[in-house]
Amino acid sequence: MENTYSSSGAYDQEYVKGTELFVSIDRSSDSTLSGTIKGVKRDTQMVTIVGLFILILLAIGKKQGFYSIISLFINIILLIGALNIYVLYNHVSLLAISSIAVVIFTIVSLLLVSGKQEKTYVSIISTLLGTFLSLLIAFVVIHLTDANGLRYEGMEFLTILPQKIFMSQILIGSLGAVMDIAITITSALYELYEKNKTITYRELIKSGKEIGGDIMGAMTNILFFSYISGTIPMILLFLKNGSPLGYTFSMNFSLELIRALTGSIGIVLTIPITLYLSALFIYRKGKSL
Repeated sequence: MENTYSSSGAYDQEYVKGTELFVSIDRSSDSTLSGTIKGVKRDTQMVTIVGLFILILLAIGKKQGFYSIISLFINIILLIGALNIYVLYNHVSLLAISSIAVVIFTIVSLLLVSGKQEKTYVSIISTLLGTFLSLLIAFVVIHLTDANGLRYEGMEFLTILPQKIFMSQILIGSLGAVMDIAITITSALYELYEKNKTITYRELIKSGKEIGGDIMGAMTNILFFSYISGTIPMILLFLKNGSPLGYTFSMNFSLELIRALTGSIGIVLTIPITLYLSALFIYRKGKSL
């Protein structure tokens, strides 16, 4: 077989000797064996990486690691189910379906990982408040600015308004970081109280602010790099085809920056929400503040 490829590699790539490929056999000819290359065979590497991830998670997390794996697979199934529901019933709002899915994701994930205990319920409430507040802020800002500067060209093949898809992306994308912040602060405050039940309300809040300040910067940077890293292939493709630097970054960075900024807003909002909500639950039984 002959492999034809372009220098940009946008829709094809160069194969070398030893590369494993998926091939479609052409059975129309009885005299010669021929076929068409369908793509690179990568299942071995994927299974190896997934297997290594599961083994490390079980080795370090043990029981909680096991529940984390179950939670992950359940959330994947829920996400696929939510998308299928929208495809089958496209008159239903995608944002509404995503909102319901986010609530289910949060409850399932935190209950499986942390169990049925008070701090889990606090984390669930904090996560949902932080996530939906950040979505509301993003929606208001985009509406007031008439989405100036946002480039939806990457969604040009969609048959629905890209704004609807984008808002759903913001909602689901912010959830992970917000959930991480909520469970981290909640667990830390409850652990502080369990170790020292004489700690006052003011001292607990002060300790919580210190914890929140330490993890806020790190989580914001993690979120930023997670989103931006996904645009690297397209940026290289644009630059390799002679696109100007400014045009390349505006085309590929605008949506990712908004996602990262919205997630960062969610992180910042979730810290005080979780902090005061946790303190409220801890001291709700009439303990002296």
